[in-house]
Amino acid sequence: MVPGAFVRALFPTREKPREPGLLHVCYTVGITSSRVVVAYTTSQPWPAGVPLPIGARPFSLEEAARLNQSRAFLLRLDIMAQLPPSPVWFPDIAKTGQGVIAVAPARLRQELEDTLARLVSRRGSLIQMRGA
Repeated sequence: MVPGAFVRALFPTREKPREPGLLHVCYTVGITSSRVVVAYTTSQPWPAGVPLPIGARPFSLEEAARLNQSRAFLLRLDIMAQLPPSPVWFPDIAKTGQGVIAVAPARLRQELEDTLARLVSRRGSLIQMRGA
């Protein structure tokens, strides 16, 4: 698992922000020895006519396919979690590949880092943080 990787994780819900939630593909923002910071993704379509929140990045079916994903999805850098690197949160962490689906190419990773920097520059008030 490395920063920029899309991984399978049990992302916590808004209702239970400190407990493992449903299995999601998440984007790895950062890693330390005790925490993995991941951003939420969803394959639910965004409502037509509703502006995307700052930090939301849609991926078309074609872009998703380049990241080894079978459906279009929305990455939400404004919804993140700090999780311990354990099987409780990352069910495939002990397997070969650690649940990594793909690693973002350098250009995409830079785009996402720039978006995250804009969010943080607003004092982080736009970021929902969850996790253990």
